[in-house]
Amino acid sequence: MRNNNWRTGLSLVAMGIMAWLPSNGARAKTVEEIAVVVDQDALTLGELEESVQASFLEQGMKPAKPGTPAYENARKGIVEGFIQEVLLAEEADREKIEISDAEIDREVNNQIDNMKKNFSTEQEFNDGLKKEGVTLDDVKQDAHDKILRRMKANRVLRTKQQEAPGATVVTDEAAREFFISHPEDYEQVKFNIILFRIPPKAKPGYAKEVEKQAQGLLKELKAGADFAAYAKKYSEDQGSAEKGGAVGMVYRAELEPKLAKGIFAIPEKGMGIVQAEEGLYLVKVDFKGKADYPSVAPGIKDHLQREKKDSGIKDWLDGLRKNAVILVDGKTPPSSPPVEPAGKGVNAGAGTSPALDKTQPVTAAAGTAAPAEDLDTEPAPKKSDLYPSLSPAGGWTLALGGEGFSYGNQDLADIHGPGVETKQNFPFGFGLDAGLYFAVDPTVQIGLLLEGLQKTGETVLDAAGNTYKWGASALAPSLALKLIIPMDESTNFILSGSGGYYFLVGGNVNINNGPVVQSADLTASNWGGKAGGSLEFFLDNNKNSSLELGVDYRLLRFSPISTNVTLYSVALPAIPSPLLNSDMVNKAAIDFSGVNVVLGFRFYLDKD
Repeated sequence: MRNNNWRTGLSLVAMGIMAWLPSNGARAKTVEEIAVVVDQDALTLGELEESVQASFLEQGMKPAKPGTPAYENARKGIVEGFIQEVLLAEEADREKIEISDAEIDREVNNQIDNMKKNFSTEQEFNDGLKKEGVTLDDVKQDAHDKILRRMKANRVLRTKQQEAPGATVVTDEAAREFFISHPEDYEQVKFNIILFRIPPKAKPGYAKEVEKQAQGLLKELKAGADFAAYAKKYSEDQGSAEKGGAVGMVYRAELEPKLAKGIFAIPEKGMGIVQAEEGLYLVKVDFKGKADYPSVAPGIKDHLQREKKDSGIKDWLDGLRKNAVILVDGKTPPSSPPVEPAGKGVNAGAGTSPALDKTQPVTAAAGTAAPAEDLDTEPAPKKSDLYPSLSPAGGWTLALGGEGFSYGNQDLADIHGPGVETKQNFPFGFGLDAGLYFAVDPTVQIGLLLEGLQKTGETVLDAAGNTYKWGASALAPSLALKLIIPMDESTNFILSGSGGYYFLVGGNVNINNGPVVQSADLTASNWGGKAGGSLEFFLDNNKNSSLELGVDYRLLRFSPISTNVTLYSVALPAIPSPLLNSDMVNKAAIDFSGVNVVLGFRFYLDKD
């Protein structure tokens, strides 16, 4: 824990753009690698990676792994922020903007004090410095340089914003046109909620139980139960629960999109269940309507004026980029919108309703910002994305399959040996099966399997001119187990195994040599089974049906075999069939063992 606190503290000493990088020898090679160059300034690969990790830690999130969308988005933001901060600091130098040492020292000391809060004692903090091979002065000097650059960047940007000429007056006609062209921004709804939270990584079985509970409460509410009392008793949204579930009047744009879509689909004075980011909402809609233009006109005009002003600042920042030498990972980056340094800048509020001018959607009570997700490797999955390719616990899956036998298990060749010519006909054999599986867990299924197997005929021509032909079929009920490992939202890897008691139900042998004709039916039984792996590919968007392709190994051998002679025309031939020769019966065997190719279809019967 001490080392983790140290690393977190060092990351947080940076200003959201660059984390301080320990200078121990283990990282010397990484430090030398340059990730970003902006004129005479540079960001090393080590500093960039530290800053990306810090960006997650500062939000209370677990850092994402390199290569994931969350990591790459954070990396891009750090790079763009560094580029803009350096360009703005250079402009501040050209305009001779000065930052006093007192201002910088005050900010450095604040950063050091914040870093110390990650340690239990002052001694623990000092021990951490010593372990990394640095002094407190080293940390302060590094922080001083970065804070100075950041303060210069913010100061010159603020100055430019203040000096930018005011936009021309926005006419009432332009504001009204904006109001008409953005109708959804001004839709309003007054509603009440009961929230049932579903953790981001909850399993489908848990989610299904929550939904069952919500459906039960909805039924009681429609029958006349008091919504406010139920909200206070059951809702997990503390703010609205204290008010009997009342949220009040909010704009559509204030709501998380999935929640908004569900709420506006419920008729006025109606109730329903809405699935959204945080879980299931039991919603009662009191009123739906649209804000009138006079009430939102001032907000629209302010928004349009700020938009024009911000556009001028953006053009100025783009000009700074064009006149600079910028390299990212050794290449000139494409032109891209600048990122606001240290949480300030030109894009604040952009992209939201002018009447609201918020930067975060709310999930339930108006003004309650959606909480940050715990980014493990990627953004946390939503309920609809939890195990999308798996059957919920307690669900059923119907499986229909077939398999083709491999070459090599020639029964007659094994009996007669290499001195007798044998031939195994193609195809070598096949099997069909049907199974019904029960999901003990979304990743574990047990089932009952009915299998039918058919070996194609084999022929033998012996030294006496006798021609032997035989084939065999088997049938068995089996118990089966499948372990399902999701690979992505549309593909699973399946490990499977089954075992049962097999019956040889269609074995026969025929001998034909001119007048000599012999036929016999064969019977036997034995335990057998198979194990293998396969890939499952879903065939529909709802993931209710899939194609399974794989390979398995079957172990099944019938020996000894009972024979029933059905046709016997003359005396035994010179070299009789081993199956008709009682003293050789124990050598006779029919073997279905071998590697097989599997093809099947699976139908999930209990998905939402």
